[in-house]
Parts: sequence; structure tokens; C-alpha cells
Amino acid sequence: MKKIQLFLLLVFFASQLNAQISSDIKAINGIIYGSVPKEKEALEGAVIRWINTKKGTVTDHDGKFELSAEGISDRRIIVFYVGYNKDTVDVEGKEYVEVLLKNTFSTQQIVVEGEVQSSFIDNSEKKTEVITQMELKKDACCDLSGCFGKNASVDVAVTDILTNTKELKVLGLEGAYTQVLVDNMPIMSGLVTKFGVTSLPGTLINKIMISKGSNSVMQGYESISGIMNVLLKDYSNSDRILLNGFMNSMLEKQVNLNGTAKIKDWSTIASFQTVQEPRRVDKNGDSFLDAPLTTRYMLYNKWKYGLKEDDNTNLTFAIKYLDEKRIGGQTNFDYNKDLGSDKIYGQTVNLQNGDVYARWGQKVGKENQLKVFASGSYFNQESYYGVTKYNAKQRDAYFSALYEFPVYEKSYLRVGTSYKYQKINEDVKFLQPSAKTYAGNYEKLESVPGVFSEASFEFEDINTAVIAGLRMDFHNKYNTITTPRLLIRHQLTKQTVVRASVGTGFRTVNLFSEYANMLASGRDLIIPSELRPEKMVNYGVDILQYVTIGQVSGNINFDFYRTVFSNKVVQNFTLNPMAVTFINHDDAASNVFQVESNLTFFNNLDFKLAYKYIDQYHWHNGEKMEQEFNSKHRILSSLSYSPRDRNWNVNLTVQWFGKQVLPSTKDYPVEFQRPLESDPYAVVNGQISKNFRHFEVYGGIENLLDYTQTNPIIDPQNPFGRYFDTSYIWGPTNGRTFYFGFRMLFDTL
Repeated sequence: MKKIQLFLLLVFFASQLNAQISSDIKAINGIIYGSVPKEKEALEGAVIRWINTKKGTVTDHDGKFELSAEGISDRRIIVFYVGYNKDTVDVEGKEYVEVLLKNTFSTQQIVVEGEVQSSFIDNSEKKTEVITQMELKKDACCDLSGCFGKNASVDVAVTDILTNTKELKVLGLEGAYTQVLVDNMPIMSGLVTKFGVTSLPGTLINKIMISKGSNSVMQGYESISGIMNVLLKDYSNSDRILLNGFMNSMLEKQVNLNGTAKIKDWSTIASFQTVQEPRRVDKNGDSFLDAPLTTRYMLYNKWKYGLKEDDNTNLTFAIKYLDEKRIGGQTNFDYNKDLGSDKIYGQTVNLQNGDVYARWGQKVGKENQLKVFASGSYFNQESYYGVTKYNAKQRDAYFSALYEFPVYEKSYLRVGTSYKYQKINEDVKFLQPSAKTYAGNYEKLESVPGVFSEASFEFEDINTAVIAGLRMDFHNKYNTITTPRLLIRHQLTKQTVVRASVGTGFRTVNLFSEYANMLASGRDLIIPSELRPEKMVNYGVDILQYVTIGQVSGNINFDFYRTVFSNKVVQNFTLNPMAVTFINHDDAASNVFQVESNLTFFNNLDFKLAYKYIDQYHWHNGEKMEQEFNSKHRILSSLSYSPRDRNWNVNLTVQWFGKQVLPSTKDYPVEFQRPLESDPYAVVNGQISKNFRHFEVYGGIENLLDYTQTNPIIDPQNPFGRYFDTSYIWGPTNGRTFYFGFRMLFDTL
């Protein structure tokens, strides 16, 4: 009997010791592998999440991860990667784990996806929202611009209604202030930004990572409102063959085809997309097309070498080509006969864009790494805005190298150098005599070598992580550009994370590309003095509160970001009523507050509710001038449901936009005058999808309430007159639209 009592006592003390060890473990590190025939490879972008919570992270390029264990009582993690079986791992008492996921390319991957949050906040120093493939499938997501219907941080704005040109806005600032990366490469910049957001098909995107405010200095000095990193699919996270077909009620058609293969130590993915023009539609009877006639062809190919467990070298190489034509204007416009005509108004875009980029990584010793990035691109655009012809060319080259090494435990130093070359040539011609004054040839050359250093520190005793960076770039025209950045994450309580960031930004303006809708306006464009580079400071704070109550888990997030410009190029509509005047302003700012809740009920019902307040303004002659075409108040809500077997999904999204300040038209004839404020409005979208073996079908509706802006074009009966204006857009111009699509998925070639 005494022996039994002694044994039980030892078991009790052992369990208490193990519990104490577990409670002392504040973070778990590890690496995630995926099994492929006869070998295994590290998985970049695998999702790791504590069970029954939304606290998670993703693996880096080498498959490694670090996940905070603060406030976690159930020490089990869920590991997920598209194309592999989900795994639940007990990490009680462990600080380091290696997980091997088994490969599967059956419909079971749909079940696996349903077990993991389709979007979440990464557990890193900077607040990073991750949108996964599962989230992308909840909307049509024909291209990158359609991937943010359920994301409150990114606003998709139409900047040109005749060609349906869009931009992605973060912190309320125009799309040019957001740095868009593709596979961690800054290849979408300058003139490419305007059309690049529609050049990447949704079926090629693996995940999107959104970081608001100041970010790492390694990506350059241009990230102001944030960074959007679009990670494209490769062999390890794509089906062997994927065929997607799509058509909407305007008869726009789209076909996407992805194919993958593995050849010894190399793996590859090839992708093709085509978009074919819709029928001619003019629901409001203003004689202008409601949607452009778009034809697009896109080819993409990526190769990867290495990434096996014992590889010290890995290489990624990719190439993309885009050929696109958009035709807008009057319904009877004929591209072959009326191009540049002063009788029938047409607005066209004809562009070709090619990109190539490479990334090389080399391990030096156990933890040291050398990484090299290189890219090059060209962009040609020919456009007609009635009798205004706009031709543009851009040539880019980029190189960056960095060396990373530990300075002590969980603290690293990165040093590197970079070089950016960008040459832009824009030519504006009036094919008929005009009172407008901005015709001419505009050239810009940027040659910018730079150096940078960044250190990351982990202070476990105070639950704090810090990233501090500094870069210096040497511009061929604007001399030295100094960019400091600081990011801090602090675990305030077991369920509360506080982040703060501060940093500077610098960018040069591409006027005709960023304000291309003005080329279609009857207004003149006046530039009274040389437009200086825009300079600003951005700082912000984010509070993330995790919530777990029974079968309900989720988070509530508060953030506030302020951007203060020491110089900002502002379009002024009041100095000259028949012109838009672009002026350097040294006193402009933007304040953005957002509160958002994300809750999951019983692991199959997701609910989101978010409110965002945007206050953008500049001071002019002592008067505060609010930013035109900006809704101060916005609300987004979404509801998504899937049954336990995950064989189908239904979701609904509601977006509400408050009033917007509009430019004054008091000097126009009475019949062309517009209000100084827009109406508030709501847009409702929904989709339902059904999964079969190797086959998925989906259908949805956009703008369910059929709300459209009344008469968005001013004086459409006289498109060559002085009052004609297509830039006066503040709401939807396309009414209720239905769509239907299918996906065919195969696991072998």
C-alpha cells in the first residue's frame, strides 16, 4: 500500500513539474515539412494556430515559425497547408517541434480548409492580416482587385468608370501610397500600379498579407500607408491541374488554367488567364457603356529549386506577360473606325506588361543566411481619351541583397544593399485644337542605390519584441533619403497584444497615371510649379484582444494610424472652376480609426463587423479642406456559414458608405451642377458554393440592392465640350450583377 501511495505521489509531482515547465514556455518554435514522393520539403506559408483560438502565425521561406504561448492553456496546435492533410499536434512541455504533413490532392482539402480560419492576424511585430485561399473562394475573386470584399482594411476604389480602372486604398490613402509586393518583390510600382491590381488572377494567388502603417526598411522607402504582399501559388500549394471558368450577367467571360510539375530538384507552376469582353450595356441611357469591353491575356511561369530538408541553396525564378485592351465610351464607338475621333467619343487602353524576377537564398553555417532579389520589367500603354492621346512607357530594374545573422538568442541583425532603376516617359497630345494647356512630353528617371540595416529583438522577460531599421538611399535628383522605422509588439496580458509603429516615407508623383481620369475631363490640368516629392511620417497603435467563450472564439481589434505630410501633392478644384490645379501642400494629414470584431461560432459560422473612420484633409489659406471623394464613415459586415462536412458554403457581405465631400460645380450651368455632398449608400454581395469530387461550382450576386449613382457622367450628350466630366464618381455605376463559375481540380497530370 505504501508503494502505491509513493507511486501516486511521484506521478503527482511529475505532473506538477510538467505543468510548471509548460507554463514557463512562452513561445514554441519549429519547422513544417510537407511529404512528397521519396522526400520532404519545407513549406513556406503554412498556417499554425492554437486549437480553439484565432492566435496563429505562418511559416517563413524556410518553413520555420515562432508562435507565442502566452495565455494558452490547451497546448495543442493545428497545422494546415493547402494540398496537405491537416494535423493536430500536442506540444505540451515542448519548445521546438518538427511537423510533417502528408500530401493529399483530393476533395478532403476542402474539409481541411474549413477547420482553419480563412483569414487571421499573424503573430508578428507588425500587424499583418492574412487572407488565405479559403477566404478568396468566398467571392468571385477574378483578379487581385476582387479579393478584398470581406476585408475592412482595404478599400477598392474605381478611379475611371469608362475603363473600370481600380486602385487599392489602405488607411484611406490613394493606391499609390500602398506598396504592392508580388512574392516579396516590389515589381508593381510606378505606372504599373494602376493596372497591376487587375493583372493577377485570383486562382493564381496563394495568400495575401496586409500590413498597415510603417513596415520593414528592407522593402524600400515608398511604403507609406502599408504593404500588401501577394504570394502566388507554386507546386507545393496548388492542385496539379486547376481549371476555372466564370461568366456574369453582362456576359463577361473568364478562363483560368494552372498546371504544376516536379522535375528532380525543380518544381514549376504555369498559369494562363483570358478575359473576353461582355456585351454592350447602357442601363441608365446616357449613351455610354456601363462597363468597358475588356480583353485580357496573361501568362505566368514560376520555377523553384531546393527547399528540401538538407538544402542549403534555394532559388525561385518567375516570368509574367500581360496583354490587355479596354474599350469604353459611347455605345456606338467602333475601335477600328473611331479611334481618336471628334465625332464619337471613345476611351481606350491598350497595354503590354512583362515582368521577370528571381530570388536566391544561401545558408551560411547553421543560422546565417544570404538572400538576393532581382527583377526587371517593361510597361507600354497607348490610350485615347476622346481626342486626347496618351502614350506611356516604363522600364524597371531592381536588385537587393541582404545578410542575416543572429546577435544573440532570438535576436537577429540584417544588413543589405539595394538598387532601383525606373525610367518613365509620358506623352500627351491633343489631336484637335484645344484650350487645354498640359500637352507635352514628360520624362522621369530614378536611379537610387541604397543601404539598410535592421535588427529584431525578442525580450521574453517583458513579453516584448522590437524591430528597428534604418536605410539610406541616394537619389539621382533628390540626394539622400533617410528612412527610419520602428515596430514594437507587447503581450500586455494573456489575451491582449499591443503593437505600435512609426516611420517615414518618400515618393515621387506620377501625375497623369495617378489622375488619369482627368484626361477624360473637360477641365484643364494646371501645374503652377514643379511638383516636389511627397514626404510624410506615419505612426500608429493597434490593440488586439482575443476572445474565447465556450464554442465561440475570435478577436476584437482596435487600431489608429496618423499620417502627417511635410509635402503632399493635392488636386484643387476651387482655384480655377474650369480646371484642376495640382499644388504642393506642406500641411496635410490623414487620421484613420478602425474597430473590428471577428467571431467564429461552433467552428462553422464566421461573423465579422467593422467600423472605420477616415479623416483626410489639408490646410489652404487657414481653412481646413476635406479630401474629396472620401467617405468618413464606413461599415462592413459579413456572415459565412459552412456545415460540418464542408461540402458547401454560403456567405453574405454588406458594406455601407457615408457621405462624401464633392468638388464644387457652382460655376457650371444649372443643368450640370451637382450637390456638394454625396448620398450614403450600401452594397450587398452574396455567394453560394458547392463542392464535389474534383469539381466545385459557385454562383453569386453583386450589388443586390441595385444601387447606382445617378448620372455619374456630367454632360454626356456633349463629350467634347468643356463641361464633360467622367471623374465625378462617388458610388457604384454598375447595377445588380449575377455570376456563375466552376473549378475543376485534379491531383495528377
